Amino acid sequence: MAFVNSNDWITGRKPIPTCERVEVVSQRFTLAVTIGDLALNTIGQIAVLPAGHIPVAAYIDATDLDTGAAAMVLQLGVLDAAGTAFSAAAADGGAAWGSTTASAAAFQQQILSQPMATVQNSQTDRKIGLKVTTAPTAAAAGTIGLTLLYRAA
Repeated sequence: MAFVNSNDWITGRKPIPTCERVEVVSQRFTLAVTIGDLALNTIGQIAVLPAGHIPVAAYIDATDLDTGAAAMVLQLGVLDAAGTAFSAAAADGGAAWGSTTASAAAFQQQILSQPMATVQNSQTDRKIGLKVTTAPTAAAAGTIGLTLLYRAA
């Protein structure tokens, strides 16, 4: 199941910033999520990694999406062509880039990982997705944010 909503970067209404030298670009993507989006194993696109760029770091943040005990866990990574799973291709990191720790209140957590560090250059834009690997104990609609730091490959 994919997320109900989209955002302006996914639809192409806003351009994705790119760079040509050694600088690092920081782009924040946001997505309004419904209670249904927070069901176990829901996976969907939140961002775009532009062609010719590789990730450096990521920060996932959200409003209070779990009003119960700390439980919700999200994974981050490149989606496969169908958008239904994380890419297993070595060039995309070979797996999910990482996950948040259980969270009940509004939060921000950094993702740094070996799979993210091994992402290779691609000549096409890549879809960046989130997966709910542990559902909230008491889901609430809200907003998830992803600040993706990336550089030219």
